[in-house]
Amino acid sequence: MDYAEKLEITFRSGDTIVYDKGEWDDYSYDGAAVCVKLKGVWIGIYNFDHVFSVELK
Repeated sequence: MDYAEKLEITFRSGDTIVYDKGEWDDYSYDGAAVCVKLKGVWIGIYNFDHVFSVELK
């Protein structure tokens, strides 16, 4: 994701996780979870039932 500097995941609880540039390079959603990747390796897996939003900034 060359055009985004940050990936911000906000949870229903109000907590937020921010991945800055260099800490991630891709993400995906498979219907059940949001997966954050770096060099093809999953570095974060979040149950989508708990996720409120995913934003590219």
